[in-house]
Amino acid sequence: MHSTSGELFGVGTKDVTFFQRVVHWARERIELRRAESELNHMSDVELSDIGLTRGEIHNAVRRGV
Repeated sequence: MHSTSGELFGVGTKDVTFFQRVVHWARERIELRRAESELNHMSDVELSDIGLTRGEIHNAVRRGV
């Protein structure tokens, strides 16, 4: 998915305000948490079907691994 580690204070488009970056960052975080929650509610069999283990959920959502 998206990397959110440095985007909050990163240099982006000159027209993007700090507030807009904060809002964008917060929305991405909410989306990541939602995706992680959905995967955590799946059974181990369902996770296996998509090639994941429970321990890989966090990294899969955050890094697309």
